[in-house]
Amino acid sequence: MTHRLTLVAAAALIVLAGSVTPRAWGPVGHHVVARIALARLTPAAKAATAAILGSEDFVAISTWADSVRAERPETANWHFVDVPFGETSYVPSRDCPHTETGDCVIAEILRVQRDVANPMLNPVRRKEALQFLIHFVGDLHMPLHTIDHQDKGGNDQMVEVAGYTPNTPSRYPPNLHSAWDSILLGLRGIDEETYTADLLRALSLNPLSAESIDPVKWALEGHAIAEAVVYAYPGFDRAAPPSGVVKLDAAYQKRAAPVIDRQMQRAGVRLAMMLNEALAAGR
Repeated sequence: MTHRLTLVAAAALIVLAGSVTPRAWGPVGHHVVARIALARLTPAAKAATAAILGSEDFVAISTWADSVRAERPETANWHFVDVPFGETSYVPSRDCPHTETGDCVIAEILRVQRDVANPMLNPVRRKEALQFLIHFVGDLHMPLHTIDHQDKGGNDQMVEVAGYTPNTPSRYPPNLHSAWDSILLGLRGIDEETYTADLLRALSLNPLSAESIDPVKWALEGHAIAEAVVYAYPGFDRAAPPSGVVKLDAAYQKRAAPVIDRQMQRAGVRLAMMLNEALAAGR
């Protein structure tokens, strides 16, 4: 898939793939996160990632974890963590239990970070760990990957997005999750490379503060954003999601845009931070 694929086209691909429950940023979102991270890698980490990946491209493989979900069901739950709406803490026994479809994104990120940092690990396993890490750090920063409001992370809540018409509305109506993973980006009509450049430029003017590597903190940050922004749609009810179609108007989209931008920036910066630490020796 070309890296200059427009956001609108990416959104259409997600909707047309409606038979698969989306649990991620769309392809463009993952590519942008990877591009930001790549721009902030140290020379040692950049050389090490290139050696680990071999012929694979750092940006292109950011969607690999989604492509293997069907054949590897044990990885399904690694893409998200469902901290219940209204909760303010992460409880592993509640939010990250071991199941046949995996535990959660927080646990998996910590595991694969250790594997990436281990130069003695089997090269195939280490490469896979890096591919998972690139994807899952992006996933963790999509707010609907960190919350559930009896709607499967927004997948069960049908929406009508102002300015957007699904290609096949009767069969694949958009849902809240697909709106956030690709449609809201697509409606802005900016290509992937330009969007990345804009985010990097904005980062230089408004940098993220120094912090430690803490996927739990990042998940709870996304959870708070989901409660404050994602679910702030007309007719929202704390008790249960509405049964009808929710309208995401222009005002909602305007509020969502800077949140999406900052989450992309955070994901890219934090992914680079993890890789710079894990691959400091350049091996």
